[in-house]
Amino acid sequence: MAFRIKVSAYANNEVAFMSWQADRKIPGCLGFEIFREYLDEADNVTEAVPLAAYVAFKGQSNPDWLPQNTSVWPVQKFSWRDLTLRKKRSEAMRRPDEVRVRYRIRPVAAYSPGLEKVTPRVEMTNGKANTYKGAPIELSYLGPPAYSNAILVTRRRAPFETTFTNGILSGQWLVRALTNGQGGAVPDGVLKAHLVKPDDRLRTYLSGDVIEIMRSFFAREGGRFHMALYELEDEELQKLISDNAERIDLILSNTGLGKDGDDDSEDAGKVWDSRNAPARAALIKIARKRGTKFTLQHRMFNNSIQIGHNKFTVWVDDQGVARSVLTGSTNWTWSGLTAQSNNCIRIDDDAVADSYLRAWRRLHDDELPLPDDFGDPMGSNKQGEALRTENQTPDEAKLTEGEAQIWFSPNMAPRKYPKDPDTPPDLDRLFSLMRRANRAIFFLAFYPSQQGKYSIIEEAVRLGTHDKSLNVVGAVSAEQAMFNYRPSEKTADGEKTPATAPYVYVKDNISVVRAAALGDRRIMKPFGDFYREILKAGIAIIHDKILVIDPLDPENCVVAFGSHNLGFKASYSNDENLVIVRGHKALAEAYAVHVLDVYDHYRFRAAEAELRAEGKKGWDGFLSKKDDWQDHASKILPSYFTR
Repeated sequence: MAFRIKVSAYANNEVAFMSWQADRKIPGCLGFEIFREYLDEADNVTEAVPLAAYVAFKGQSNPDWLPQNTSVWPVQKFSWRDLTLRKKRSEAMRRPDEVRVRYRIRPVAAYSPGLEKVTPRVEMTNGKANTYKGAPIELSYLGPPAYSNAILVTRRRAPFETTFTNGILSGQWLVRALTNGQGGAVPDGVLKAHLVKPDDRLRTYLSGDVIEIMRSFFAREGGRFHMALYELEDEELQKLISDNAERIDLILSNTGLGKDGDDDSEDAGKVWDSRNAPARAALIKIARKRGTKFTLQHRMFNNSIQIGHNKFTVWVDDQGVARSVLTGSTNWTWSGLTAQSNNCIRIDDDAVADSYLRAWRRLHDDELPLPDDFGDPMGSNKQGEALRTENQTPDEAKLTEGEAQIWFSPNMAPRKYPKDPDTPPDLDRLFSLMRRANRAIFFLAFYPSQQGKYSIIEEAVRLGTHDKSLNVVGAVSAEQAMFNYRPSEKTADGEKTPATAPYVYVKDNISVVRAAALGDRRIMKPFGDFYREILKAGIAIIHDKILVIDPLDPENCVVAFGSHNLGFKASYSNDENLVIVRGHKALAEAYAVHVLDVYDHYRFRAAEAELRAEGKKGWDGFLSKKDDWQDHASKILPSYFTR
């Protein structure tokens, strides 16, 4: 019986996401062969590359995790991520961007003499037919190939330049790289030794284009840079500041009590700003040099309520006009660059940059009392009333495509939100846009609040619950942020019930997962050819603060990004920035691809962890030799993205 397949593809500067749909179940289908095809300006194919594949069929094994490709081990899903679009896992070299590609997808079945035979490609195995255990499985094509639309791999979407880290540590490639392919526990300090070292292969791979966009931002001639930073704990980025210090005015806030640091001594966690302390000391020396034009303002809250959470830089030209801003979720730390999922975006728009410059000046004018020692607590330090009042009104900017609304916080009078809080104005605007969503809401969040209350998580789940046609897809970092998290409680007899921390919240059209790794020590053992993975290097795993609404709608698509954690706490208590862009489809697609990259990686791991936590049997780690995989493969994303 004939069938038809439609394919759509999308990309940012790091990853491509493709989805496809068949008009019916394909009898005998064992998956799909996928090729990346490079195109010239006339849409001629200049090179065709099969996508890498690592998971073997049942009866085979890939113990050394060596790559085959999808002509050997096809994709048994209806969506896929091209993770090697820009990066190579065998070396630090990155493939170029500014190229046009499309994807060729073709269904395959077990070999049949009446069908065209699949000839396995051997580019990834040094010409060897196979590098795995078990007999090869011959395949046939079930029909002609289907082709996606052509996509441009770029970080430039005027007036934006978008970059994303590859800071997902729970990958098979990483644990094998750190253990010489043997698996097992990674010795303490081994991973960090790579991640803190400039130009290290793993650091280069995990940081994506983020370090490059930071360097290029400071490479322009003339003008001054006005910076507001939360954390500064990276040798290379600290040098970037010191090398350009004569053109920098920096407001540096404090880090916490060292809970995410590396000090294991008895006094760890008792001193504020321990992570920033070395960089702060070095910058103080520069600021004290005679005749220097570098200025440093210490913004020390040193309490558990307020944080100066910004991570933005504004460039002002020699005429005093704000021209560009660098913002996003990426802290200026080695972990922010390499060990977390993050975004860093440059906006070359005068109106947006001017908004950030005026916000920087408000911070500068809102001076805080300083502690006698930078590590001392300052329990009463908080933002002033004038700052909070001025932040209640957003700035508007008409862009070359779409429009932007720029918010800063805190923008509520109380220093923290009360028991029955009023909705802050920035989130009121965001919730209003969410309520207008037509088909899809996507998000990534760190930890806006427990159970996602008073945040975009609670609002998204509520909207999806009442509208079954609205797809709600997201991923969170902290287990406490899950909508269905239940904290520990005291029983009538004084006993404490254990907290319940689900890995997934899945209900009809809603799918929210939390970051997980194969081999979670509490519940899950590795399976198939998979080794136990690394989950994190610090506290945060997913550190993005992203909301994307209807990314395929040219007029009504929405992207929200910045330092704001997308919950009431950020609006009431913290120095934050939030940009809401409406009607810029290219930007919405780029951010949607990043959300899908992170979500899809953790969705599989979270689902397996949840099954095992419930005592149920999960996936065995191998491809099926039957066509029944189609019956349970998720179709939520393909139903929206395939056009």
